[in-house]
Amino acid sequence: MSNPTHFKPDAPASLGTPALSPSTSADASPAFSTILESPSLEPLDLDNASQWRMPECWGHRGVRDTSRVRLLTRVAENTRASFVEACKQGADGIETDIHITADNVLVLFHDPKLDRTTTGTGRIREQPWKEVLEHVRTREEPVQPIPLFSEVLDILLLPENAHVKLNLDCKVDNDAVKLFTLVRDVIQGFPNWQKTLAPRVVLGLWHPKFLQPASSLLPYLPRYAISMSLPQSRRYFWDTVHGFSVYYEALATADGQRFLAECHAAGKGVCAWTVNGREEMRECARWGVRSIITDKPALWRGIKQQASGILADRSKALRPTLQTYILPWVSRKNYWFDVANEARKETEYLEKEGGRFDDVEIPELSLDVAGVENANVSNVL
Repeated sequence: MSNPTHFKPDAPASLGTPALSPSTSADASPAFSTILESPSLEPLDLDNASQWRMPECWGHRGVRDTSRVRLLTRVAENTRASFVEACKQGADGIETDIHITADNVLVLFHDPKLDRTTTGTGRIREQPWKEVLEHVRTREEPVQPIPLFSEVLDILLLPENAHVKLNLDCKVDNDAVKLFTLVRDVIQGFPNWQKTLAPRVVLGLWHPKFLQPASSLLPYLPRYAISMSLPQSRRYFWDTVHGFSVYYEALATADGQRFLAECHAAGKGVCAWTVNGREEMRECARWGVRSIITDKPALWRGIKQQASGILADRSKALRPTLQTYILPWVSRKNYWFDVANEARKETEYLEKEGGRFDDVEIPELSLDVAGVENANVSNVL
């Protein structure tokens, strides 16, 4: 999900990223093999936990905390290495961001521009994959190419990842019809996609103009509204989405607690982002959110394991501590006026890139998930 970070208006046009010399390997760093070959963490024994539900853990842009791998301290976000490592750390899902290149190839990358994390420069949508973006590499080790959408689906289809879901953060600078047409074509290019992929993919939508195209072109994928603003979630998305992916600090406010109660009553899922602190994770469990998005799946796994070990008294596992009451006061980002200010800035960016929310006629959409042949889809709704 987006952090409260916003992009300034475009700088003067720059030269496109030059094509680099072709690499003899898609993985320029041998360190990637360390992640592929490292063992997954042992599955948790949660037989006793079937009577209650802990939030699912979704790896934020894959995962960036690889402290369990001795040779590495980090992996670059939104790379195959980060996706594989998230699965190995026990994530229930992967959250990633999707863009369209100039030659209509779907790539997974957070920013609209390449500059922050790669050897490339300029906007993704203005450059082709072939001969240009296919040669761009991350600055962080293990050096990685920009992953294709199809490549993360390949990772999900590995036998050991059969339980892992995929949350697609649909960036507002995309053309919605083109994006969902391409997503549909890629998904439907896989054998048996109705059973193996469709029940495991969620669309994350920032702007109401994405609602109608998502419903029309991908009726078999659940829709979640991504937002920092609870009033906007209610006004523009409430009747048209299956759930909400909400800034953690917004949920921590009094209105956030009302919003959670409204969602629980309406049967809508709630995902909280980006949750990296132990106490924040425990708080999400106490709130009863459906999932959390985190850079640290291994940390959440430890909390879940601890809770499952004393299920005779679940309240003891998640009992509030002194930190529960102190931590919200020690950071300005938790104060309602800062939450409101961040939401305002986010809205300004979204409307600059995608147009005014009020100019979109909110459609009447069915919340039935069409054509899915696997009951596991209920786990993401």
